Amino acid sequence: MAHRWKTLKQKILPRTLYGRSLLIIVLPVFLMQMIVAYVFIDRNWDSMSDKLVHALTGEIDLVTDQIKQAHTPAEIDRIIRQASTNLDLTVTIEAEQTKGRAFRFAQGLSWYSIEPKLQKALRQRLEDPFTITTHPEDRLFDVNVEIDHHRVIKFRSFNRRLISPTTYIFFLWLIGSSIILMAVAVIFMRNQIRPIHRLAIAAEKLGKGQDVANFKLEGAREVRQAARAFLDMRDRIRRQIEQRTAMLAGVSHDLRTPLTRMKLQLAMMKNLPEGDNLRQDLEEMEKMLEGYLTFARGEGNEPTERVDMKVVLERIVNNARRQGFQIEAAYEGSLMLRARPMAVERALANIVSNACKYAKHVWVSAQEHPEAIEIFIDDDGPGIPEGQREEVFRPFFRIEKSRNPKTGGVGLGLSIAQDVVHGHGGEIFLGKSARGGLQVAVRLPL
Repeated sequence: MAHRWKTLKQKILPRTLYGRSLLIIVLPVFLMQMIVAYVFIDRNWDSMSDKLVHALTGEIDLVTDQIKQAHTPAEIDRIIRQASTNLDLTVTIEAEQTKGRAFRFAQGLSWYSIEPKLQKALRQRLEDPFTITTHPEDRLFDVNVEIDHHRVIKFRSFNRRLISPTTYIFFLWLIGSSIILMAVAVIFMRNQIRPIHRLAIAAEKLGKGQDVANFKLEGAREVRQAARAFLDMRDRIRRQIEQRTAMLAGVSHDLRTPLTRMKLQLAMMKNLPEGDNLRQDLEEMEKMLEGYLTFARGEGNEPTERVDMKVVLERIVNNARRQGFQIEAAYEGSLMLRARPMAVERALANIVSNACKYAKHVWVSAQEHPEAIEIFIDDDGPGIPEGQREEVFRPFFRIEKSRNPKTGGVGLGLSIAQDVVHGHGGEIFLGKSARGGLQVAVRLPL
């Protein structure tokens, strides 16, 4: 039950902070307006309508009695003139047979239906049969009182006799104040939410590895504090990357220098029996060192730019074909996104290289979606056991345990690829390919 209520609440409530903030402001105002309107209708309007109906029915009863007691046409005309002048009633006498006609409720007197009160009051006041007819287009209504079998007194009056103007004024004020309050709330909340939205966009850009240069502190104090913490975090990340890059440049130089000297000494010692083995060991050490430095270096300070992923993938595929691998490619969409081109190409090249190393045939495909670009690398190789698909992303992890670079590299290819993809705010997955081997799926946000 609790889960169902939670699900229902999630469907009903707005998903954005802006919508929920407006709901917090508008809902109490709306409820208050409804309570005020109910109290007004229940107390003020009910009491006022009773008095108006009582006054009108009293006038109709008075005029009816006077006409019934009049003896001459002149006296009846005088009563009719007085009613028209003093009571705002148009009174006429018609010769009409109305006996046996069914009573009809008045329709259109007001939008909150005052007919039942008028009917009840007339039945209490009048002894003679009567009918009520309305003229909505003219905002008039008639009360027809049959005083004998040959005469009917028709009382015509305007609907305003039964409706107090304060009712309309009150509801116009209620609706107008609600509109003004909602407009103020919308403008205020929009100005308050805008800095939070900009902070979220800046954080998303930083998570994708893009530069956040024009971000400014604005908004409420708490929002400014969060923005200041974000800027401090950005500066610390930049300093850390710069320090790591400088350190790795020094380490690379210091390690390559002795390796170069050893290679020169081996070149001069041509007749050394163990020369070939030592030369091979030095080449493997240089290859492993390059792999370690590439993994530790990450994306460095490479700026982001608009990248055509078709060009990147075609370059990777052509390089693989030149090395003699069987590889096919298919693309859908424009495949344009902001990224670090060298880092993305290095990550995808590692994935394709792994696939070519263990499979006879490789398929590369890419599709553009509204929010991201998806790239799939399928092969017909032995694949990776399901239980090890998470572990292969760990640095230096190798399914082949011999540590021989010829049979499995140094175990950093997928780690580097994952680091680059996550640095762009994307995702990478391993799964079973329909081709029989492994499928690597890369999703990069636009």
